[in-house]
Amino acid sequence: MHYESALQTADFGAADFDTLANIATRLGHYDDALSFQQAAYQRNKDNPQISYNLAVCYKIHGLFDEAKSLLQQLTTKQASFYQAHYSQAELNTVIDAEQHIQKLQALADREKSIIDQQVYFHSLALNYEHLNDYKNAFKYFAQSKQAIAGKLNYQATQHRHFCQKLITQSKQQAIKSSDSEFSPVFVVGMPRSGTTLVEKILNQSSKLRGIGELNDIAQLIQHATQSARVIDSEMLDKAYESEAIKTALTSYQQRAQLLSGGQRSCDKQPFNFYYIDFILAAFPNAKIVCMQRDWQDCSIANFRQMYSPQSVFHHYSFTLEDIASFHQDYSVLVSHFANKYPENVFLQSYEQLVAEPTLQTQKLYAFCDLSWQENSLTFYKNNAASATASKKQIRQPLNKNSIGSWQNYAEFIDVGLFQ
Repeated sequence: MHYESALQTADFGAADFDTLANIATRLGHYDDALSFQQAAYQRNKDNPQISYNLAVCYKIHGLFDEAKSLLQQLTTKQASFYQAHYSQAELNTVIDAEQHIQKLQALADREKSIIDQQVYFHSLALNYEHLNDYKNAFKYFAQSKQAIAGKLNYQATQHRHFCQKLITQSKQQAIKSSDSEFSPVFVVGMPRSGTTLVEKILNQSSKLRGIGELNDIAQLIQHATQSARVIDSEMLDKAYESEAIKTALTSYQQRAQLLSGGQRSCDKQPFNFYYIDFILAAFPNAKIVCMQRDWQDCSIANFRQMYSPQSVFHHYSFTLEDIASFHQDYSVLVSHFANKYPENVFLQSYEQLVAEPTLQTQKLYAFCDLSWQENSLTFYKNNAASATASKKQIRQPLNKNSIGSWQNYAEFIDVGLFQ
């Protein structure tokens, strides 16, 4: 690592270690990131951003008590640090939530940017959820989304046309496969559909190693086609006509093998489902698990999740109508790929997984050419870092708690949308 050699030649201060922690996090080296962030904090405990970054590192490592303590101190000292409020709200208990709501309401009249509004309202919503006050939770989730939706102007019909064109091209244009023996595993799916859960279950195998959520596939295809966007019909036209895509994806293989230390790699970038044709052309031995979840539960789970408006992949997530439409597009798309590649693409139901954990994990392992292990269902005991939105849930045993959770909000949803 370049940062390892840098450490040998420089006397770093707090800002330097903070930067190194950010680099390590982006590379998926979470243990290094925590060490660097702790070093930054020790050198400057009064810097709010450094304190916040350390709290985030603690959360990634499942050190929730340490994170909450740091965040509570931070939101007391820096009342308008809205991102810290959001991170604290995720971890609150009922008692914490009542106190935190009072703290947040005291900020109601302060002027806020659009991003601050998004985070502020979402923090309130999470706290009301802790109190089982779903009416207020829904109200503030909606306000959080409204703060962004108007600026993004997401077009659900445009996404549907894109997916329909992708299916048409996939049926009409065969891409000649390479002779690569590389056999990675990909876990894809709509966010909040159980991708992290399945990744953790699969990574219990001694033959597989998780490499996080790499953005390489989309970026390499975009670069090879010289396209302006990663979800774009023009990019598809170029990609299906270009032999350069397979060559470009060899860079992905090199990085995945480096991160996996010679083991088979497991990449859980959810949105790789768009690129299944290209992945399997480059890596014919790849296995791709596509998560499926009840559309109502999945829609509410996305609605109550805060996504960055800077991520074009998440632009669907700011109205319930767009989320439900996206879910339908995704389901049709992966069903097509499962029919086209029955040996390479596996549709995994979240509901079946939690209802029949042993049977379903045995099927998953068999599909991925892995020997099933008894410990596949004790993934929650694994202390490996997780930077996904499910970082709390994957510390718990498999359970049915989230099935039917959309009904907490049923009376506040427009009549007809969830019928």
